[in-house]
Amino acid sequence: MKMLKEKRFRYGTFSTAMMLFAVVLFVLVNLFADELNRSFDLTAEQIFTLTAESNRFLDNLDVDVTIIHVAPVGGEHAIIAQLLEEYAAASRHITAEIRDPMLNPALMMQLANAAGIDTGIPNGSVVVQSATATRVIRPWEMIMMNINQQGQAIGIRSFNFETEITRAIHAVSQGVAPVIYYVTGSGEPPIEPGLRALLERENFVVREVNLVTHDVPETADILMIAMPGRDWAEIKADRIAAFLNAEGRAFIALNYSLESFPQLDRVLSLYGIALGESLIFETNPHNHVQVPFFIIPDITEHPILDSHWEQNFVNLLVAPTYLRNLDTRLASVTIEPLFTTSRDAFARVGNEETWARVPGDIDGPFNMAVAITDSRFVETNLITRLVVVSNLGIIGDQVDLQIGGGNYQFVIDSLRWMSGRPQGIFIPARRPPGNSPLIINVFQERVMMGVAAVGLPLASIAVGIFIWFRRRHS
Repeated sequence: MKMLKEKRFRYGTFSTAMMLFAVVLFVLVNLFADELNRSFDLTAEQIFTLTAESNRFLDNLDVDVTIIHVAPVGGEHAIIAQLLEEYAAASRHITAEIRDPMLNPALMMQLANAAGIDTGIPNGSVVVQSATATRVIRPWEMIMMNINQQGQAIGIRSFNFETEITRAIHAVSQGVAPVIYYVTGSGEPPIEPGLRALLERENFVVREVNLVTHDVPETADILMIAMPGRDWAEIKADRIAAFLNAEGRAFIALNYSLESFPQLDRVLSLYGIALGESLIFETNPHNHVQVPFFIIPDITEHPILDSHWEQNFVNLLVAPTYLRNLDTRLASVTIEPLFTTSRDAFARVGNEETWARVPGDIDGPFNMAVAITDSRFVETNLITRLVVVSNLGIIGDQVDLQIGGGNYQFVIDSLRWMSGRPQGIFIPARRPPGNSPLIINVFQERVMMGVAAVGLPLASIAVGIFIWFRRRHS
């Protein structure tokens, strides 16, 4: 009994009890955490976590979708595996699986046939499937690499795991895909491979048609028309005009040219616009980069541009001309500006080589992209929709890459508006630190140069004077 009263015994017993309590508490906390299955994404880019955009989309998903990560046992990609758990937890309509292609050859063949792939599904791919459509996302579509001049990969540009998976879920849940025909036959440039790939990932079927030798196919929902190298043949202009008149849809990317295009102008005049004959110069430093004809347009309020306002997209038009509203047009035609210049812009009429304004130049502002709706009643209500841009660079891979996707987002949103589909979902790519594209207009460039050349030296001098003054009087 005396031992029980000693301090050493009491302290030892207390320490043992506290240690046992700590062990029991640790076990209980781990059991509780295992039941909650909670984890925390501590990566700077949050690459293991779904964005708010994906979660909002999945909240409203009403179509059953299966996501399958094709990978050998033990060879699953850690980021994809974690994201699949996130997708399954975010919607009861999502089923996520990881399948080994060696153990499931029949399933792999079935998925490849459903997606229309003859070469098989590569390891590391993600297959997204609904009852009506199947999409295969290949590994190189989810990890974008920087490529040097020799064509060699020199580092990761972005992680596109969530971007591509959510885009695929959106695509397979939208039903029948609209069919876009890229118009050829008059020296149009070929469709850019990056644009074609993006359109297909956004659930558009992309085909080509020569409208000099063929009629507009009956399967066409939208025509994509690029600036021709020569004027359209009369029969081509007639076919395009007839298609548009019958509730057609068209995305038209034009450009400044020294040549005349009477047949092209004839079709444009049916909808109250004409292509400018002068190059635009933008003198407002907020609206151009490097040179006055690399123009960052002002954007207007329009459903096509909702994602631009929400995501702060930047557009870049390289050496554009303008779109002029004709004095006379059909009462059924409505023209809505999308891209405009500032009031400081002007259009060069003569051949002067100076970038400064000279007598005879046309004063701005100018429209550089418009949305046109022709709504008329002929037995039934007929609606034609067009989006016309006065710059061919809007459908160029290199320009779009330089500005982080703003131009192609405009193209996609225009096509969705024309086809009456809801706007797409923008999931930003997760970029390694320092890899995000940065567009600096001339005003921002001047401010940064002023701070570096004047502000910092003056601040250093002021600090030096202050220290000298304090020491002199101490």
